[in-house]
Amino acid sequence: MISIRNFLWLFFGLWLSGAQAGVVELFNGDRLEGEFVGLEGDKLIWASGNFGEVKIARSKIKNMSTTMPMKISGSDTPCLLDGMKQEYLFYTCGGDPDQRSVPLATLEIMLPFESHIEGAYTLGGRFSLSGFYAEGNDVRRDIKSKATVEYRRSEFRHNGLLEYASYSSDNEAPDEIWTSRYVVDWFFRERWFWNNDIAVGADESRAVETYSTIGTGTGYQFWESSERALSVTAGLTYVNERYETPEDPEEDFEKVNERFAIRLGTNFRYQLPLGVSFFHENEFLQSQEDSRDWRLITNTGLSALIAGELYSELKVDYNVDNEPQPDKTREDTRVLVGVSYEW
Repeated sequence: MISIRNFLWLFFGLWLSGAQAGVVELFNGDRLEGEFVGLEGDKLIWASGNFGEVKIARSKIKNMSTTMPMKISGSDTPCLLDGMKQEYLFYTCGGDPDQRSVPLATLEIMLPFESHIEGAYTLGGRFSLSGFYAEGNDVRRDIKSKATVEYRRSEFRHNGLLEYASYSSDNEAPDEIWTSRYVVDWFFRERWFWNNDIAVGADESRAVETYSTIGTGTGYQFWESSERALSVTAGLTYVNERYETPEDPEEDFEKVNERFAIRLGTNFRYQLPLGVSFFHENEFLQSQEDSRDWRLITNTGLSALIAGELYSELKVDYNVDNEPQPDKTREDTRVLVGVSYEW
């Protein structure tokens, strides 16, 4: 539902958009008349009367004009574009005389306001399977599967994750790890978002029977396109871990560890030549009660396109638990090779 003022503003914009088509001007001097359709990664989709729908790299756009009301990150009211100057797009929203600006290349959300009201969304996902196998003097059977789904609607970005891993050596019973996680980001400004996260799981490699976390904080999306992405998050997380009981527990052994922790995270992706992508994710948790109680989780690797939506992956998982459970090592490093499918 939108207010009467916003409805009149939207109606006025729609009336203008029917009276005059938009124009995109490129740095090479080309001009395309037509109308804005949407953003797709680092490209802008434009409906041209002569060429149909075309995808234009945002970096090639010198200026853009349209009277179509837009939904833009950080505004709940219809916005009208005022053109571009250098890489900045200028616009006003809801009849507010104050002009706003944002680099077109970094704009997360822009779509026709009419599509926003109708509930336009995007849905995608990725499934990966990786592992390591060895027989002979060194016997290892490691396997890891990971499925992610991303759903976007308006300024909300939803991410779901399911992960399972089994690591064994010398024919011993494997250590099993599983995680279920849900993350929702709300872009309240052009690149700023409110980050909320909830997860449950288990990690036998760290002697954790079960754990659960729930956190909130803020994030900043520096950029996001098909070639590169970088975001950082910071916030507060509640952690509840229930540990396996050792055969001979010490007197100070605690079965349950509840704490609040500062959480810092980074998500980076970059397209290299020859269709190879580099990716790096990390998360750092620092207990507010004990300065020695901290944990670092990283996932770093390379991904290369095989065919269609199928990719090969080489990645390194590196985890540090600064206060591990008895008989457990402080650091874990695993090198995994696998494939992934993206849709």
